Amino acid sequence: MILEIIGAVFALLIAIYAIFIVLDRKKLDMVKMSTMSIFKKYGKIKRDHKATLFVTDKETYEVLYFNVTKNAELTINSRTMWEVINSGKAKIIDQSTFLSSKYPKIVIIYPSTQVIKRHINENEMVFVKSNDYFYDFTLIKDYELETILKEGIL
Repeated sequence: MILEIIGAVFALLIAIYAIFIVLDRKKLDMVKMSTMSIFKKYGKIKRDHKATLFVTDKETYEVLYFNVTKNAELTINSRTMWEVINSGKAKIIDQSTFLSSKYPKIVIIYPSTQVIKRHINENEMVFVKSNDYFYDFTLIKDYELETILKEGIL
């Protein structure tokens, strides 16, 4: 009897976990679909192996997507070390592989609504705006993309 209850609870937890994974993937698919339609208005979309490229008259950009939960804070410590603080817990993420291509990058941050910060040096930090270009990428929140492209910043 106890083993059946433990098994049922375990199966329920696995089912809930699977639902969250499917919902996260569905959210990414929705963001990709909406951003691709916006990109197509202002340039061309090309595929280079697994990379998605946005081609404008001036430049070719690689489009990347980075999930930062709604109330989490994103801080760019260096080109490859990013920190996500969620509910007081900090997580350092090595983005070496994520940012490794030769193209300049447009990183779509979703669904975060918090201000993105960047360390300039050990003592100074600045707020990142969607039109800021540093290292070889620009960070744009998904809901700001059309405004940035409409203004011709990229």
